[in-house]
Amino acid sequence: MTVSKAKAKLDKIFSQFIRLRAVNDEGWGACFTCDRLRHYKSADAGHFMVRQKMPTRFDELNVQFQCKACNGFEGGAQYEFAKRLDQLHGEGTADRLVRLSNETKRFSVHELEALCKIYKEKVNELRKSKGLE
Repeated sequence: MTVSKAKAKLDKIFSQFIRLRAVNDEGWGACFTCDRLRHYKSADAGHFMVRQKMPTRFDELNVQFQCKACNGFEGGAQYEFAKRLDQLHGEGTADRLVRLSNETKRFSVHELEALCKIYKEKVNELRKSKGLE
């Protein structure tokens, strides 16, 4: 398997994890940046620092449940995203993610496959615990 294929596979599983962790037992969650309620199947895993930044691409703080309006049309609603990160996880969280995103990170196929396994297990646990199988 190539790095790009392994990355695409992990993107899909990681997105499911991000969306499922944020919802109730009926599959509904509030957008991280605007609080609009959305079903996990029609929401996004929105990135504070863009996906192209490898050090934060699969960072659980950097990626949150977002409605398609905020994530797509509002460009990720980055200002609101940063404010919410700092509010929930402590002042300076957004700044730390910005700094981390500018470091260099290259994933190997092995690392990506290992993360796929971890997040696949987490997704299965979330689906089961929330009755969303």
